[in-house]
Amino acid sequence: MEDIGFMCARCGGEVHDVTHNREGSLDGVGYRHNRRVEPWDHELELAVGEPAPLDQACDFCTAPGPRWLYYPTLDPEDTDMFEVELDTTQLSDDDTAVAVLNMLYPWYACDTCSVLVADRNVELLMDRALTRTPVPEDGAVDEETVRARLKGSFSVFFTTRPGRPQPSRAI
Repeated sequence: MEDIGFMCARCGGEVHDVTHNREGSLDGVGYRHNRRVEPWDHELELAVGEPAPLDQACDFCTAPGPRWLYYPTLDPEDTDMFEVELDTTQLSDDDTAVAVLNMLYPWYACDTCSVLVADRNVELLMDRALTRTPVPEDGAVDEETVRARLKGSFSVFFTTRPGRPQPSRAI
């Protein structure tokens, strides 16, 4: 028994708890896959166990072997309050909480996505993600919902990482 914790019984991936906290009140606690955007090919099936390690992949399109790393430029410990422009127009509370958590962790990018990031081309980043992982017709969510999730996560990325990437081997 090494690292027992929450996991998804369907994919074996690690799961984190997410608190929904608005204006100082706890609205609830939920559980999410430990990924930039909740997978759209299946819903989370919460279980307790040892999550399977994931191979490093591009956080934008899931391509294997990302070569670029973007560190967050916000340090939430520097101040009690910080503001981020986040497009939550079509996001649920769960998706908004996940997008906010994305501020605190580095992002990996493949060569192609790194170029799209440099161009700040959110639409092509979303198209690439959906080309590599299409939304199943009978899936848990529709493509419009997936696009809203991607747009929310990417808006956090662009707000909190305006600088140049580092080679991923630097870590």
